[in-house]
Amino acid sequence: AVETTIVTMGVCAPERQAYAERAATALVRPLHLLRYRDLRAAHALPHPRPRSDHERVVVDLGTDVDLLHAIAARGGIDVEAVCVVDARHMIGDLLDEAPLVASTVPGDSRGDVGARARQAALALELATRIVWVNWEAVPTAALAVQMALASHLNPGATLRLARDPHADLSAGAPRADETEVLERAGWVRALNDEHDPYMRDNRVSTLRYDQVRPFHPARLQHALDRLDDGAAGRLVRSAGFCRVASRPGILARWEHVGSAMWIEPIGTDDGRMGLGQEIAFTGLDLSAPRLRHVLDRAALTDDELAAGPDAWVAFDDPLPAWPTVDLTIPDATE
Repeated sequence: AVETTIVTMGVCAPERQAYAERAATALVRPLHLLRYRDLRAAHALPHPRPRSDHERVVVDLGTDVDLLHAIAARGGIDVEAVCVVDARHMIGDLLDEAPLVASTVPGDSRGDVGARARQAALALELATRIVWVNWEAVPTAALAVQMALASHLNPGATLRLARDPHADLSAGAPRADETEVLERAGWVRALNDEHDPYMRDNRVSTLRYDQVRPFHPARLQHALDRLDDGAAGRLVRSAGFCRVASRPGILARWEHVGSAMWIEPIGTDDGRMGLGQEIAFTGLDLSAPRLRHVLDRAALTDDELAAGPDAWVAFDDPLPAWPTVDLTIPDATE
């Protein structure tokens, strides 16, 4: 049976919507195009009851939709997730410091600085297929960099320069069709030692950083400023897991896109994940030695490590607070 649900994603709303309309016209009989805002249940894609194995529904996911929950709610691997990229400004979208939604209530992450870039990265990472529109206006070398970058961000996705939706979406099975949604992202593949991009370019690379020591918060802030200034090349995306010494016993998620950075608590670390950092970095013209040098200087020294958590909590900590997290040092005897 042919997949019955096709979703379109991407932060370029006019191009994404136009592609969804063309896809619905080309692939669906009768025409069946849904806007996400029209669905009755938030974060739930429809479960259509097709009259035949070949009847499809196309759902255009809005720019500010929670993509992960929208796709996962439908079953994840049962959805053909198509990221529509405007080739004229793909990398610009990944470096955009704008919020996803200009005016939000406090605590809504869509209003964060860089949230639009994070959405652009997430759409690439969740896709089964990535299609480029307006690619004819982009020089071949620049287009090659874009496609390699997308492949590093999602090694399993099928990549295609858009010609018409019927050809784009009907040619062969997507490379990521049997991959769990959360395992498609390049950073996850890199941390699992499974990173094998389909498209490559000499300017694009993904580097894995491991460090058993926690970060000193003040030196980490300095390191982030240096990396943002290009000390190791043009970082586009990094994600993984980290530990900040002044917040002992807590495993944190490291997430960065462009110039925007989030270090957010996941929960109490029981020690089975190790002590330090596991982070994947993707970017342009990256230098592995310089990246490691900058980050290693942010890790605890021998004396700081030996001083233990009682001393760590007194470190100068300029990083954003985690007000909902209990920073009590775990009792090692429990």
